[in-house]
Amino acid sequence: MEFLDIVVRWPGSYHDSFIFSGSHANKYFSESIDHALLLGDGGYACKPYLFTPLRTPVTPSERKYNKCQIRTRNIIERTFGIWKRKFPCLRSCLANAPGTTVNIILSCALLHNISRKYNQYTTDSDEEEEDLEEEDGEVAGEIDHSILGPAARQAYIIRHFS
Repeated sequence: MEFLDIVVRWPGSYHDSFIFSGSHANKYFSESIDHALLLGDGGYACKPYLFTPLRTPVTPSERKYNKCQIRTRNIIERTFGIWKRKFPCLRSCLANAPGTTVNIILSCALLHNISRKYNQYTTDSDEEEEDLEEEDGEVAGEIDHSILGPAARQAYIIRHFS
């Protein structure tokens, strides 16, 4: 429940998949030989290293995969909730100069990580597990329609959920 890569390059509102495409994390995982996997919602293109939920799961294995994929991604949503409760300034639009806004966001992320490391400012509500329903994210930007991502995801489902 810590932030490992924060991209605050673009002002305004951009889709998560656009931000991810320009991140160091995307570059690292796309070139990685570790075979580590990332999870994204339906707004991301499925890639060999970034698994998204199936839009229409048919088999019991596919339904199990979707359930596990969504539950695991809930950790991300909870982390953002904890972060915003810890730093209420992040709940609304920051009306500061762009450079100051970037520094505020980065400072809040750094302080969040430090507080997690030293178990500071953690309340019982921070650790509550919510069962969020899958939202179909709006797919934005260029989508990689290659078959490698869906094929890797399907192989993973067969290997781990059958």
